[in-house]
Amino acid sequence: MTKKMIALSAAIAAGLALPVLADRGQDGARGMGPGGFGPGERPAFSELDADSSGTVTAEEFKAHREARFQAADADGNGELTADELTAAAVARMQERMAARIANMVEFRDQDGNGTLSMAELEGPGMAAGMERAFQAMDRDGDGVLSQEEMAQRPIMGGHHDGRGGHGPQDGKGMNRN
Repeated sequence: MTKKMIALSAAIAAGLALPVLADRGQDGARGMGPGGFGPGERPAFSELDADSSGTVTAEEFKAHREARFQAADADGNGELTADELTAAAVARMQERMAARIANMVEFRDQDGNGTLSMAELEGPGMAAGMERAFQAMDRDGDGVLSQEEMAQRPIMGGHHDGRGGHGPQDGKGMNRN
């Protein structure tokens, strides 16, 4: 396997995760939802059902929310700073990503050695998808990507109207405006 292919696979994996991570990190109208959970974020039923009764009471629901607040309140002063909220959000994202990656490794690890080779990581259809993505970005069809072509279209995700929604774009990375 070449270093370029490994780097490209890692970039694709990161690109697939970025829209999800970016969406979960927004505040305002898309910030905290009912129960104090972020958009698309819901604890497992077993986390809420403290007494394992098979039902969740209003008290259990409130206790879970309070426990999350206390866990985020690093200095114990009863108030959350932006830094404490950020640390709590990053910790939750890391837990979710670790679980997803563990599932991906388990699913794709064909030889059962606990690691992924390039062939296992790519999986069926990945090469064709990468070729289609490259061709879609190569607007002038010359077989190479210019900085301008990279700036016009995100590698993965984003909007099809040229807006990726992931920050400023200078053609040197996956971030876009």
